[in-house]
Amino acid sequence: MFNQTTDLETLFEGLYNKLVSPNFGKNLGGELPLFIQPIPSAFQTDAEGQIKRLSSRLARKGIVTVGINLYDLCMDILKEQDVLETILAEEQNLEREDIISTLDSVLDIKTVIIPKIKEIILEANPRFAFISGVGSVYPFVRSHGILNNIDELASECNLILFFPGEYNNLQLKLFGSISDENYYRGHNLNELS
Repeated sequence: MFNQTTDLETLFEGLYNKLVSPNFGKNLGGELPLFIQPIPSAFQTDAEGQIKRLSSRLARKGIVTVGINLYDLCMDILKEQDVLETILAEEQNLEREDIISTLDSVLDIKTVIIPKIKEIILEANPRFAFISGVGSVYPFVRSHGILNNIDELASECNLILFFPGEYNNLQLKLFGSISDENYYRGHNLNELS
């Protein structure tokens, strides 16, 4: 059984030790510096605080990071496009399909989400980009959609996706129960020493 206070702290302490290692990200054999850190889904909210703490600890070591919470990013995009207020005001009068269609087009992964992530990464010029909030944006933004379109960003820094669920180096399982498309290019941080 996963103990929220000790095990989550232990997981992030181990992650910190991996990230400060001078050998981290070396010897990938030409593969992308794309990493997936599975988080027990019950603790995805608690993980946000741990991610911020991890960033602060790395900053004290002179390691630049940037945190990208997909939920916050999507909310910012919806506000910028003046879509959020409209949907909230008209929600009762709108068909569910119309809301989904609007969100799908405004939050298009290839043309909107990835360019915004790239902009954030290029501005921060970090060694590590931490991407979180995957569970909060499901099903409108799917983790495999981000991972399949993020290749060009991996040359800018080490990308770490904090995933609320399981990853067995082949398949992502959101919340431990929702199977996503197969994805095998991310390195599972639980298996790296």
